[in-house]
Amino acid sequence: MASSMRYGLVGMVALALLTTVHWLRDQALPPEATRDYLLGVVPNFAAAIAITYVLLSIWSEREHKAGFAGSRRAFLICAGISGVGLLGWEMTQMASDRLVFDPHDIGATLLGLATARVILPAIGAGRPAKSHIPDDTPTPPQLG
Repeated sequence: MASSMRYGLVGMVALALLTTVHWLRDQALPPEATRDYLLGVVPNFAAAIAITYVLLSIWSEREHKAGFAGSRRAFLICAGISGVGLLGWEMTQMASDRLVFDPHDIGATLLGLATARVILPAIGAGRPAKSHIPDDTPTPPQLG
């Protein structure tokens, strides 16, 4: 499976999580502290992963021949864009009278970015590819 497809699938799973959380928030559920807390911070967690991987998928589709170093650099740039955007939005909320600032959203964003980094090698990306070229180097004789 192409890297762009793997990245895109991770982004779509994160978007599905974000959509599910927003759907749950719209339900008339009785108050429950832990659930309400998670429904408040999980959108930032999911968005950090989704934005990173959607951007990475787009980049990967354009840069088919990128090696390990290029892919890693692209991940860091995409995660940086995601983090700056989401953290910037949180800072905007601090200055707004209509929006609610929650410092836990900053933690959820950072946790989402860290999770995105952990996911990278788990989907077979972000590490040097194993060579499929046979090694013609003779093996030394075994001492017996």
